[in-house]
Amino acid sequence: MAADSQKRVPDAGTLFSFIAPVFIACAMLVPSLSLAGQCTAEKIDAYHNVKYVHDGDTLHLGDGQKIRLIGINTPEVAWDKKPAEPYGDEARDALRKLFKADSRVGVQYGRERKDRYGRILAHLYLADGSSVQQRLLDKGLAMAIAIPPNLYSVDCYQKSERLARIKRQGLWRNGGPEVLDATDLRFSDQGFTRLKGRVEKVQWSKKWIRLSFSDKVSLRILRDDAHYFEKGLLVSLAQKKVMARGWLTKRKGRWSIRVRHPASLKVVGD
Repeated sequence: MAADSQKRVPDAGTLFSFIAPVFIACAMLVPSLSLAGQCTAEKIDAYHNVKYVHDGDTLHLGDGQKIRLIGINTPEVAWDKKPAEPYGDEARDALRKLFKADSRVGVQYGRERKDRYGRILAHLYLADGSSVQQRLLDKGLAMAIAIPPNLYSVDCYQKSERLARIKRQGLWRNGGPEVLDATDLRFSDQGFTRLKGRVEKVQWSKKWIRLSFSDKVSLRILRDDAHYFEKGLLVSLAQKKVMARGWLTKRKGRWSIRVRHPASLKVVGD
């Protein structure tokens, strides 16, 4: 699929941020202006050479570590007979280009060191101190994602994505990737996406809080993650239209996205 042939639904405002129109105008007029400034490291845990770039958010270091970049998700490259997603190859190539002149990177490990696939979770920094994640976000080749407890730089990454959207960079060129509608999911709809719908009810169980769009589609929030959300916020979302970003999964005929942090949730209408 061509990079600009994807279907898109215009995005809307967020629950937790507001950009003044005059500041937006300035950002459009001055390309070098960054809402976030520099997403700098808190500390560098180690320095390593990059051996191989798998895709836009996964690479291998010279010592054998397989790194998954914290705080972003990039479109998929072609794999297992599946075609590349729009901008998947561009994200991978942009990451490779960052290491063409100097493959040595500073590594800041996440508070949670590994993901469920055994990959090392980390922020990476170039020789000039700039953030690898921010470089991809600035080019519009990645989407910001917040997954506790690895929340270092989450605000900075969110702001960098916002600026790329304002400037219509990369995958935001025509408004962003397709937003799936909770009322019109297809059998094959799974993977990282944005999903919108009206919350019919908010349900609390011993383990989960569910924002249900229907009996077959919901957003799931682990009770252990509830403290990241403002008190009373989740209950207030009943009957509101919201958009969530995350990994859509299907199990026993039901679709759901696990939302880990408020940054992954937006109100898009009453």
